[in-house]
Amino acid sequence: MKSAEKSHPSMAQGLAKGIDRSRPMGVQIYDMIRLGIIQEDLEPGAAINETDLASWFDVSRTPVREAYQRLIEDGLIETRSKVGTVVSKIDEARVREGIIVRRALEREVVRLLCDGAVDLRPLDSIVALQRVALEHGDHIAFFRADEDFHAEMANLAELPSAWRLAHSVKAHTDRARILLTGHVPNRINAAFQEHLLIIDAIKSRDVELAQALINTHINSAFEKSADLASGATRAPQKLEIKQ
Repeated sequence: MKSAEKSHPSMAQGLAKGIDRSRPMGVQIYDMIRLGIIQEDLEPGAAINETDLASWFDVSRTPVREAYQRLIEDGLIETRSKVGTVVSKIDEARVREGIIVRRALEREVVRLLCDGAVDLRPLDSIVALQRVALEHGDHIAFFRADEDFHAEMANLAELPSAWRLAHSVKAHTDRARILLTGHVPNRINAAFQEHLLIIDAIKSRDVELAQALINTHINSAFEKSADLASGATRAPQKLEIKQ
């Protein structure tokens, strides 16, 4: 892999600008690479060079190693003999784990929202963003708004830690979601309609319906993800994280 500064100077500058020097570097590098893998900017088999990363982010190799360790623990990257560090394939066991954890947590979130008759207006602007993403067929923008939607529901239920916990185990689940919405026609439209139904059930304070809908929403998002993941054989790319 060539030097990042020589092969992608504008990208390197963009990454450097995205770093907040007042915050821990390792955490930020981890977050950026994790998002790049989930959003398919980095596909399975893509090479990740530690020296290049340090150059792009304009940091020492210490925070890069910190990020590497977390990414390895997440199963997002792996070191191969005679090859180096590369993005791993989607792990179906981790996909299932993420689904189970997220489903359990979000069932509790919607129960609390129904029981508390919470004002759901903070969701309106997120739903509007989802609608725009749907109109443009932008599954990446929809994914980002979807993340905000579920995080905000947890906040409204006064369980923000529930979403943080789900976030910590769902990296491979999110990779499967992106793969699914990018390849299955009308998937983001179905997800959007499910969101609207969930909101209506919560407004009606129908706990049983809301929990059934959240089950369907989470489960249906992965009906074909395993087949898609196993069939994903696109050529690997070098590191280019979109900002």
